[in-house]
Amino acid sequence: MKKEIEVPITRDGLWLDSDITYAQVPGWLGNSTRDLKLSVIRHFPNDDENTKYPVIFWFAGGGWMDVDHNIHLPNLVDLARKGYVIVSVEYRDSNKINFPGQLNDAKAAIRYMRKNACKFQIDPERFVAMGESAGGHLASMLGVTNDIDKFDVGENLEFMSDIQVSIPLYGVVDPLTAKNGSLSNDFDFVYRNLLGAEPEDNKDLDAAANPLTYINDKTVPFLIFHGDKDVVVPIEDGEKLYDTLIENNAKADFYKIKGAGHMDIRYWQPEIVDIISDFLEKYL
Repeated sequence: MKKEIEVPITRDGLWLDSDITYAQVPGWLGNSTRDLKLSVIRHFPNDDENTKYPVIFWFAGGGWMDVDHNIHLPNLVDLARKGYVIVSVEYRDSNKINFPGQLNDAKAAIRYMRKNACKFQIDPERFVAMGESAGGHLASMLGVTNDIDKFDVGENLEFMSDIQVSIPLYGVVDPLTAKNGSLSNDFDFVYRNLLGAEPEDNKDLDAAANPLTYINDKTVPFLIFHGDKDVVVPIEDGEKLYDTLIENNAKADFYKIKGAGHMDIRYWQPEIVDIISDFLEKYL
């Protein structure tokens, strides 16, 4: 069979730049240097100099104990098809550094991408932080700390680490209430590892790692997702985040996902992608 067809161009092609070093940090017991990586799903280059894509920074979960920044790249393609550049970020786990080291890493990745905005044809004024579970905690922390310089550590400090929208998926909010409110005791240790102390024994450390501490008039719009069957991170914490944002006149939407547990496949369905896309179109 021999055929001739005409194929219209209806969407961009996508390229993957994997495992780009965005920062170097102390490694083995402080005696070596460790590279931190990020991967970028980007659009085929466009000759139009005015073409600039908004960016979604993705932070995978793992209880701050293990981080694979590439694990969700196949799922994130759906958002790239919606017209976004995706930047999936490695951050140090709690075996390597306590909080706020993870937030320091996230902000370093954002500064790196602002520095390289032209290279990736991205719009530095339209940055989104999105993450799941422990990564959702990072997304929330980024959304409430635009005006706090102490979390900017490392290179490229001439560039801002500000974001414009935060999207936590079943994200940890307050480490103490997450530990106490969880229906499972299997993950209680992760909060001690993150803070370097039990959250109930050191309220100052707990407050420093709690996004609710920082909500102010510079807090960005939040799109929050949480499943009503989550036994790891209590949905009440997500609801508390939403309520506190609204009380402080921040923009926020909250979606309770019926039947969804922790790290549930429901979060990667087209309906969720459409909700995210609509929210970003409204606030970016």
